[in-house]
Amino acid sequence: MAISINTLNERCRQLSESMRLAILVSVFWPIFSFIYIVEPNKYFILSEFIRKFALMGVLPLVLTWGLWWVIQGFKKDKAYK
Repeated sequence: MAISINTLNERCRQLSESMRLAILVSVFWPIFSFIYIVEPNKYFILSEFIRKFALMGVLPLVLTWGLWWVIQGFKKDKAYK
């Protein structure tokens, strides 16, 4: 099942400005976290990097989008009642 470009364009146009900003932040947050965590003058320890990146790069995104998803679910439940 292929999505046509017109359908994708229509979906993009329906996004609010705040949603577009949230998506943009979600793309750049892990990139900037990676840049911040990697220290060029130190030895690279993979386990330490993974721990820091999970806590600083991934966890905030998962919590934020998860919270947004739950709030949207509660809003839909109120609309149906």
